[in-house]
Amino acid sequence: MIYLSLGSNLGNRFMNLRTAISKLSKFFDCKKSSTVVETDAILPPTAPDDWNLPYLNTVIAGNSDSDPFTLFGQIKNIEKEMGRIADAPRWSPRIIDIDILYYNDEKISDERLTVPHREIKNRDFLRHLLKNIGCEISSDDSYKAINYFTLDPKLVGIVNVTPDSFSDGGNFFDPAAAIRHADDLYRGGACVIELGAQSTRPGYTEIPPSEEIARLGEILEQTKHINCIGIDTYFDDVVKYVIKKYDLKWINDIKSQLSADSVKLIADSGAKLVVMLRGADIAQLKNLTERMHNLGIKRENTVVDPGIGFGKSKRENAEIIKNISRIKEMGYEVLFAHSRKSFISSFSKAEAADRDAETLAISNFAAEQKSDYLRIHNVRDHMKFFVAKHFLENV
Repeated sequence: MIYLSLGSNLGNRFMNLRTAISKLSKFFDCKKSSTVVETDAILPPTAPDDWNLPYLNTVIAGNSDSDPFTLFGQIKNIEKEMGRIADAPRWSPRIIDIDILYYNDEKISDERLTVPHREIKNRDFLRHLLKNIGCEISSDDSYKAINYFTLDPKLVGIVNVTPDSFSDGGNFFDPAAAIRHADDLYRGGACVIELGAQSTRPGYTEIPPSEEIARLGEILEQTKHINCIGIDTYFDDVVKYVIKKYDLKWINDIKSQLSADSVKLIADSGAKLVVMLRGADIAQLKNLTERMHNLGIKRENTVVDPGIGFGKSKRENAEIIKNISRIKEMGYEVLFAHSRKSFISSFSKAEAADRDAETLAISNFAAEQKSDYLRIHNVRDHMKFFVAKHFLENV
């Protein structure tokens, strides 16, 4: 078995790890992955203060047809592709750092490559992560990281910039509160932070696009550093304004009614577009997604939301939950947007703001059905749950 470590402490660390693992998959067959731990940067006493950025670290185990030195070269190419500067000072922050820890039972001592990696004995977190995926190595069981995360499933954190959303209306209507919450969701492990300035709760009163833009403006300005911001909207004017001004990663067309011009703008930006299945017939999805493709949205940038709870009966919601695999078979990523929704009242008496336990149970089922994204309010509890589950599945 080959063991690789990956670390990042610059930019969007979660995205960097996911991107690196995706690139590695072209020549590395991953069989196991550890949880992700956040650790302090290891620095010399003379390091500048701005180098003191915490790392996210993970370990993956698998096989490769590449020999050790070819694998080493392939890894260096990935680091270069992702923007790591080859001659940057040692210990300085880095977008990605990938190391070969073990290559089967081989021992290599070369000026380019040392296997097993010489730092394993000096890095508690590496030994901890190796043990985490069943590598027999001495490790201190009392080791504690700053934080623990997992990369899958991908969590979409919700920031309702409204006074009247059904479960947290008003909590983040103030721009400062919304910005703090977005940052908290990001640090908690969300891969997308979705801002919504238009309430779509039952009985909502629609606001015009100009007001939606006004609600979003300051928040978008102050969250540029997060680099995983998206919005949900169904107004062309909103899309056309924000997509030209901000580097958004995600547009959730919550009514699947954006104009051709808006869709083309999204396609040109490279953002992912979420399309919602309004009815209960999954067969309708073909026409919806074909329109997006014809307007330039790539298949890999198309995310399907089955639309659970939107005017659907209990039976229809149950069918959607069971048929995530059918959408996956069509080659699309799936977003499951179920958090605290009213359909939960068919089996729970809890008020909307108190439905996190029920939401988590559905999230677990959706993840087992291979849903790619979970759109949720409570990111931290979801992360803790899936970290524990990931650990138990990989020991």
